[in-house]
Order: sequence, then structure tokens, then C-alpha cells
Amino acid sequence: MDLPVCLIEGRTDGKLQVNAEAIEILSRIRQPVVVVAIVGLYRTGKSYLMNKLAGSQKGFDLGSTVQAQTKGIWMRCLPHPTKEGLTLVLLDTEGLGDVEKGDKKNDMWIFCLAVLLSSALVYNSKAVIDEDAIEKLHYVGEMAELIKVKSKDNDDDEAEYSRYFPIFIWAVRDVTLKLEFNGKPITEDEYLENALTPQKAKNELKSSEKLDQHNRYRDCIRMYFKSRKCFMFDLPTGDKEVLQNMDEVSEEKLSHEFRVQTKKFCDYIYTKAEVKCVDDVQKVTGEILANLATMYTEAICSSNAACVEDVVTNISVAENTRAVEEATQYYEEKMKGSVIFPTETLEQIIEISEECEKEALKIFMKRSFKDSDRRFNKKYLEIIQEKKSEIFRRNDTESRSYCEKLIKNISEDLEMAINQGSYAKLGGYQKYKEEMERIEEKYKKEPRKGTKADDVLKEFKESKETLGITILKTDNTLSDQQKKAEEVKAEREKRELQTKMKERELSEENKKMEYQRRIIEENFREILEKEKHERRLMLENIKDLMRNKERERDLYRYQGYEEHARMYQEQLHDLGKKQEEAKSSSWVSGVANVFGSVAEYFLPRAVTVGVNFVSGLIKKL
Repeated sequence: MDLPVCLIEGRTDGKLQVNAEAIEILSRIRQPVVVVAIVGLYRTGKSYLMNKLAGSQKGFDLGSTVQAQTKGIWMRCLPHPTKEGLTLVLLDTEGLGDVEKGDKKNDMWIFCLAVLLSSALVYNSKAVIDEDAIEKLHYVGEMAELIKVKSKDNDDDEAEYSRYFPIFIWAVRDVTLKLEFNGKPITEDEYLENALTPQKAKNELKSSEKLDQHNRYRDCIRMYFKSRKCFMFDLPTGDKEVLQNMDEVSEEKLSHEFRVQTKKFCDYIYTKAEVKCVDDVQKVTGEILANLATMYTEAICSSNAACVEDVVTNISVAENTRAVEEATQYYEEKMKGSVIFPTETLEQIIEISEECEKEALKIFMKRSFKDSDRRFNKKYLEIIQEKKSEIFRRNDTESRSYCEKLIKNISEDLEMAINQGSYAKLGGYQKYKEEMERIEEKYKKEPRKGTKADDVLKEFKESKETLGITILKTDNTLSDQQKKAEEVKAEREKRELQTKMKERELSEENKKMEYQRRIIEENFREILEKEKHERRLMLENIKDLMRNKERERDLYRYQGYEEHARMYQEQLHDLGKKQEEAKSSSWVSGVANVFGSVAEYFLPRAVTVGVNFVSGLIKKL
């Protein structure tokens, strides 16, 4: 996208809505997305930073007057500058605190949506981080009113927010102060940490209500976001005209220090901003982001709060549905492009089908998530089974059609001779036998007859059985003893052919059954691998979260806030339990129990099925 488009816009009734054009653009992006949103007061230079992240001078409207330019949330998508296979989505938000707007509720909606949609949130402010700056970031302390993590609990554990919220970057613009604390130089991050340290009232006996509120905002910033970072920018230039036309002037007209700071900021975002996830493991694509934007906007602007758990559930249903559709469609199209009907043998079509089904399964597994009851997995297998049966039937039908035409053409001389009475004479039975043998020999030599070749030949022979007996009985060149011997021989050959056909049918059923067993086994193997992978990611996320909580606990202890430290210790205790649960191998039996019912549905009872079958697979795998 060379130019941004509006993702979320205002309606005439004051509510927000997603823009169909932007949703369409996102829906076409199948890559995972890194989403960077910037929020802050209007006229603080947010759009300039977004343009720099996009690697361009223009794009998001900078504006040059005191009037706010950006309305709603604007979006720009581009290939990630440093990470292959990812798309960078930049969200520039409407300036907070616009006096012309006069609707503080709208500001809160914009802020919450930026948090919910992004994997990195940049808060842009000016000059210093002081009590006034903290006051302007009151949205953080009020988010719990509009954002809930769980649908059932009335009171969310505030520690849970950090699992879903982005990293937090505070960009302080037009800084003139020296980075010092108690006369010693400090880093930008240390400056932020000092600013987020809870403040104590001058009168210890009676704390200020406003101070308590500001400390609440500080606590929320530390609590809600996984990590935080601070960047401080000098004034770009002292030239007022240049400041008013920064999207037109060359970089050389900006101060060297400002350009260095801007590059440092961009490099950090490119490196540290991760792919957006809807839970601990599921990466967000552009398509999923479109759904998130739609669902969160509708929820935020309704009378109810947006519930992360409910949205994740809805997204999982949508993604699992698409996973079933894409995987089964792939199988059908791949089979139609790979099979030349009819295949010579059943083994050939099984081999092709098995390969296509394995590829389709990978497509399903890659996209599906949170299918804990295997409902969509079963649906996928059902549809595949239907499509597979249809293709196998077509293979048999085309084979039968071809073979019936073939044997009809080969037996034309026989039919003509029968009509002319050529076999109703002395020696006719021998000629009839020779012609039948010639037909069978020529029929068998013809290639690509397919899976129904033997059936059609058997049916052809059976159709001539009565005729053959009649010709035999009327041929007076043969003695009664010879006729009897021929009848016995014909009956024996008939029984042998019937036995052979039954054996073939049983063999084919066994081959299909073994094929189905292999597919079920492959399905279960993929499920186990997916679960293992997701649990590894979950453990990594829990470990990261615990490290952050330990840092906060130790920092509060160092600062003398033991009550806050105890709160974090309790959170660490709960996270430790989750960590042990994730490490436990008991989940395997849980998956086996659920998948056992799926296996039982698709495997004949003649084979070990259900939980016993899956238990055997666990030992094998």
C-alpha cells in the first residue's frame, strides 16, 4: 500500500465502524502480521513516526495546523522491512483530547482498539513524563471497563491482560531536559521506570485522591504490558517553517540527533515488535486481523465490554471452518488434477489419494486452532471421506463403462455368429469355446481397463453361461460323457472365478481399511505434533511472563512497596501452577480420549478402534 486507508471510521451516530475497503485489503493477506499502533494527544507528531516506520516521507497525513488531521484509525500495510514472510501493519490513530470532538468516549474506544489490535503500542507525548503526562494516559487505568479477558469471571485477574496486550513504547517528543536523576546520568528506560515508580503523598497520614489515581495508572502500565521501552526525541529543528512541512523537506534539514533517534526507534520496532497473536500460540494473519477489527469494534461500541475470550472463540470457529473448507477443497482439486480415470489398479488411486490427503491434512492442521473437542477435525474427515468415496466411485464407474464398451466391441464377431446360428451345428461347441477364449485373451491384453475389469469379464461370462450350455447340449459330435465332463469343468471354473472374485473383494476391502488406518494414524500424529508445538510456545510465553512479573516484584521490593511485591508474588504462584500443568504429559491421554471417538467413527469395528486404537498409536508414536 503506497497510501493508507481508513480501517475504523466514525458513523453519524457517533459510533465507530470498520471500513469495508480496509477489511477487504486485510482479508487478502495470508501472511502473519506485525501490528504497530500509535496513540497520543493530537498534534504530537504521531503520523511522522508512522511514515518513518513505513520507510517513506509521506503517507499518513502530518498536518501543519492546530486542527487534528487523522480521524478514526488509519492503516498502511507493507512487507516487513527486516523479517521475511511477514507483513507490517501500521495503525495511525485519531489524536486523543481533540477539543473539537467533544466526546471523550470516542477517545477511549480508539485507545482500547489500538491496544487490542496491536502487537506493539507506541504512546506519543511531548516534552516530559510528569504527573500531567500520566494524567493524560488515564485511558490505561480505565481499559478494564471496556476490555474483559474472560467471559465468565466478573473480576478478571489483571495479570491475565499482559498475555494478550502488546509491548508498550513511550515516545517522548521535543525533549529539552537532561537525562539525569539525583545528579547522575540515566538512560531513557531508567527515566521511564522512575516516572512509573509509585509516588508517596507528602503527608503520609492523608494521601491525595488524585495521587492515588495517578499511581493506579502507573500500576496499570506496569501490569498490563509485557514489556516497556522509552525513546526520547529532540526537537527536529528550530526552524518553524521546516516543522510545518516535514513531509516535504529533505532529511538533511532535520537535526542529526533527531535522525539518529528516529532510526534507533524504527530499528527497535522492526526487531522487537512480534507477530500479533490471538492467544498464546495462534499467529494473526491479515485475514484474522480483519475479523478481530470487526469483532472488537462492534463489541467496544456496544453497551457491553469486549471480551477477549469470546472473540478468540469466535475467531477459532471462523478459522476452523475455513480450515475445513480450504483443506477439503485442496484435496478435491488436487485429486481431479492428479488422477487419470480410470486408474489401472486400486493401489494406484489409493496411493494418489493418500498423498493428497496428507497434504490436505497439513493445510487443515496449519490453520485450525482451539479445536479441543475435535469437532472440526471430525467434520474435515467426514467431508474428505465423502469426496474420496465420490472419486473412488467415479473411478469404478469410468472403468466399468470403458470395459463394457471394450468387451462389447471385442465380442461383436461372437454375437454375429450367434445370430447366424454358426454354433448350432456339429463341432459348434468347440468353436464357441475357442471364440470365448479369444475374447478373454484379447480383453485381458488391453491396457487401462481399471478397477472393474474383472467384474465386467465375470459378468460377460455369466451372461453367456446359458447359451454355452445350450450349444454344448445340441452338439452331437460330443458323447454324453464328454458333455458331462464339460459341464463339470465349466461349473468348476465358475466356482473358481467366484472364489477368486471374493478374495479380490476382500483384498480390496483390506487395502481400503489399511489405507484408512494409515490416514487416522497420520491425523493423530499431526495432532500430537501440533499439541506439542503449541505447548512449547505456551511454556515459552509463561516463562516470559514470569520473568516480567519477577522483574516487577523485585523492582517494587527495591522501591519499598512490599504490598505490590506480594501481589506479583501471588501472580507468580498462579503462573507456576499453569507452567506445571503445561509441562505435564497428562494432556496426551486427554487428546487420545477425544480423538478415540473420532477414530471409532471412521474405522470398521473389525479393526481395533476408538481409545484402544489410539492408545496403540501413542505407544507406536
